[in-house]
Amino acid sequence: MRICGFAMLPAALLTLTTVGGLVLSLPLLLGYHPPKFQQRPVVCPAETALASRDHPLRVMSWNIQFLAGSYYPFWEDDFDQPPLTNKQIDRNLDRIVAVIRQVKPDILQLQEVHLSHPVSLHRNQLDMLREKLADEFPCYTYGSYWKARLVPKKHMFGTIDMALLTMSRFRISAASQEVLPATRKSWFLAPFYPRRSLLETQMPIDGDNTLTTINTHLDTPVLKGGDMTEQVSRVHQRAMELTKKNQWWVMTGDFNLVPPGFYQDMPKNQKELYSAHSPLQPFYENFTGIPALNDIASHRNRWLTAYDLNRDGLDLVLDYIFHPPYLTSSQSRVLPLPLDVSDHMPVITEITLPGT
Repeated sequence: MRICGFAMLPAALLTLTTVGGLVLSLPLLLGYHPPKFQQRPVVCPAETALASRDHPLRVMSWNIQFLAGSYYPFWEDDFDQPPLTNKQIDRNLDRIVAVIRQVKPDILQLQEVHLSHPVSLHRNQLDMLREKLADEFPCYTYGSYWKARLVPKKHMFGTIDMALLTMSRFRISAASQEVLPATRKSWFLAPFYPRRSLLETQMPIDGDNTLTTINTHLDTPVLKGGDMTEQVSRVHQRAMELTKKNQWWVMTGDFNLVPPGFYQDMPKNQKELYSAHSPLQPFYENFTGIPALNDIASHRNRWLTAYDLNRDGLDLVLDYIFHPPYLTSSQSRVLPLPLDVSDHMPVITEITLPGT
């Protein structure tokens, strides 16, 4: 028996080596490995009108939470909510479309749009939104920022594809995507997490100029084990690059960070999740931010954009619109909606371009 055991040892080691090799190859086989920069397809009929300096551009940014309605943290280990149904998704789609049609933005930038995901029944929400809104927005582009064949975790077994979506009433000439630095450096886990990105679009303006729109959804400090320093720094750096060239730009999205001065009045259980010194301080020092810090200080409840720990009401500012100081914004607001439409509220402003 002992001799037989030694004879079987090489085969056992070979088996262990094979299994180990398969495990180590999982990130390569199942994870997401996007290039740092890539051009993105643009759908835009040739006859689409150019945006004009003569009229302000209404911009709307909204994290629609993959049409789930109420806060739906499927990634949490203790998640126990019932699965989404087709009926729920269709209802939430109709409510979100109704809000968008009511606001009538010229530029619509959405986050957390599922092209495929187990929790949203693998329905392509980009196609669903396009079918409902094609008459309002002839032009669009998108960029996937979470794309895996399978994530080895409950509620995520299956193809995942989540995107940033930018839709426009006016012509889009080009689009590109930049992948931001990962906040989690584990070579094994990082390919299974979302790869946060900047989706940039170029909108020609009547009069031989261009407006760059940037759509983003940054990582979250709520999830442990990540460092957002490099990610936030790169977003600020990109905005500074455009500003130094005096280019017209507007950046919107879910930054997952509270604004300067907000932390001090947060409840203790939320303070554990955010930094006392807001990483958004340089954004407010160099750019115009919506919500404005003065508005938050004087009318805090009016500018809350999201909730997580408090399921009975909004309790956070996480969603923003930024633009350079040489553009002008007006009619800025957060649109309050029922909490079962999304866990984020839309942020809206009107951008006036120089020379109007």
